[in-house]
Amino acid sequence: MDKSMRGILVLAILSIKSNYPLELEFPLEDEADVPDTLQWWFGDGGCWRIRTYAMDHDIHVHKIGESPQTTLNLAIENNLKHYGDVIKVQRVIRFVNCAERPELEAKFQQVGLIPRIQIDPGGFAFWKPDEAEYSTKSTPK
Repeated sequence: MDKSMRGILVLAILSIKSNYPLELEFPLEDEADVPDTLQWWFGDGGCWRIRTYAMDHDIHVHKIGESPQTTLNLAIENNLKHYGDVIKVQRVIRFVNCAERPELEAKFQQVGLIPRIQIDPGGFAFWKPDEAEYSTKSTPK
């Protein structure tokens, strides 16, 4: 990871675990359960909306681009509007370079989370709630 990854991550950890193609959704049972997430990455390559599904490690990514209407406040408000009833915790994390391990560890220590970032070649980064590899396995309807 030698490429600089400056950006802001809006991370909403949900109180559910789901499988998108099977239309399954369950509440988390305990702290060991892997949660779904809803994330926004604001970086040099524009803005991305990222939704992870815990049960099958599926990920849906939508590039929003460089729209001036897409702001940090809009992302937070959108999360609350559409997922407010299942948001367990929401954090905003600002990175000078999330590809640098010391910064990554420090930022996630500040918010009480394990520093697991997956950097996509497309130009965005997202937090992984577990060690699994996340990839697109289904197509949003």
